[in-house]
Amino acid sequence: MSQRDCDHAVEYIYQYLDRQVTWRRKVKIRRHLQRCGYCGGAYAFEEHLIEVVSRRCRDEPPPELIDRLRTLIREQEPGSTPG
Repeated sequence: MSQRDCDHAVEYIYQYLDRQVTWRRKVKIRRHLQRCGYCGGAYAFEEHLIEVVSRRCRDEPPPELIDRLRTLIREQEPGSTPG
């Protein structure tokens, strides 16, 4: 595998994981991942990370957190007065 092939695969890895690539690009990336141990390992890590995050982030945040974030965002808006 050449560095160029790896760079190309890595460039589209998140789109590939999100199933947002063309059929042709999907085939090229899949073929590269099967042949390149380094990129295949990186892909497996990213895939696992997405799975863990999606499993763990299903709960709704507490209302207090949402209120606090809204307040912080309002304070950052132009023309707002602090606290």
